[in-house]
Amino acid sequence: MSDERRRQRLSGVPLFWRVFATNAVVLVVAAAVLALSPATISFPVAVTEAIVLLVGLGAMLALNFALLRRALWPLEELRRVMRGADPLRPGLRAAVGDTAPELRVVSETFNDMVERLEAERRDSARRALAAQEGERLRISQELHDEVGQKLTAVILRLDGPSDTDAGVAAAREDVRETLEDVRVIARRLRPEALDELGLVSALAALTNSIERAGTMQVTRRIDRSLPALQPDVELVVYRVAQEALNNAVRHADCGRAQLELRRAPDGVRLEVADAGAGFDPDAVPEGAGIRGMRERALLVRGSLEVTSARGAGTTVQLLVPVQGAAPATSS
Repeated sequence: MSDERRRQRLSGVPLFWRVFATNAVVLVVAAAVLALSPATISFPVAVTEAIVLLVGLGAMLALNFALLRRALWPLEELRRVMRGADPLRPGLRAAVGDTAPELRVVSETFNDMVERLEAERRDSARRALAAQEGERLRISQELHDEVGQKLTAVILRLDGPSDTDAGVAAAREDVRETLEDVRVIARRLRPEALDELGLVSALAALTNSIERAGTMQVTRRIDRSLPALQPDVELVVYRVAQEALNNAVRHADCGRAQLELRRAPDGVRLEVADAGAGFDPDAVPEGAGIRGMRERALLVRGSLEVTSARGAGTTVQLLVPVQGAAPATSS
C-alpha cells in the first residue's frame, strides 16, 4: 500500500482510536516478546533480569513515544498555526487535509473564526477610514474656504491705499506666507490632485512637494499600463506612499528615495525604498505608522511588506489585487 493511500485511510480514523491502537500495538509487541522469549523472571529479581526489564521498558516507552508523536503531530501543527495567527497578516490557515476527524473539525472551525475576524476587522477599518477621510475633507474645506478667504481679504486690504512703511510690507509678507501654509496643509489633508486628476498626478504632486521642501530627492517610476483602480484603492495606495515617504524623510537620514508603482500579475505593486540608516525589524517593534499602513492595506485586501536592515535602508512594498480591471493608460 502506498503512503498516499495509507494517509487517506488513516485520515478517517478518530483520534481516540489512533491513540488506542498505538498503545495496543505497544502492548501486543511487549506480550509477544514475553511469550516468545526464553527469558524468565524470578523472585527476587536477579541483576541480569532487571537489566532485561529496564531495556524492554525503555524500548516500549520509545516505541510508544514515536507512535504517539506521529499520531498527535497534526495537533502540534494546529497549535503553531493558532499562535502565529495575526489579523494584520491575513491568509494564514490551518491545514484540513490528512488528519483525524476531530482535528479536521477543529481546524475548519478555527479557519472560519479567523475568516470572520479578518472580515470584521476589514469592515470596521473601512468604516473608520471613511470617517477619518470625511473629517479630513471637512477640515480641508474649512481651511480653504474660511481661513483662506479671510487671509485673502487681509491681503486685498493691505494692497489698497495704505502706508507703505516697512511694517506694512512685513505684515503683508507674513500673511502671504500664512496663506501658503494653509494651502499646503489643505493639500496634505486631502490632495486635490487625487480627486481631480487621479492617482498618478497625486503621487507626482506628493514627490514634487517633498523635493521642493529640500529634504529629499525622490525618483519616481510609474507604469503607464496600470489597470483602472477603484477610488478606495487609489486612496490606500496614495496614503501608504505618503506615510512611507514621510518615514523616509524623518528617519532614513539620506538624501534620496525611490517610488515605483507598476502592474503586478494580479493587481498593482507600490514600492518605496531608501538607502538610509535602516533598522532591525527583530529589535524594533512596529510603530503606529507601519501598523497604520498594514490596516489600510487590509481595507482593499492588499498585503504590506516592510524589509530593512541597519545601514541598508528600508523598503515598503504594497501589493493590491485588482481582478477584472481593464488596463488604463497613465501619464
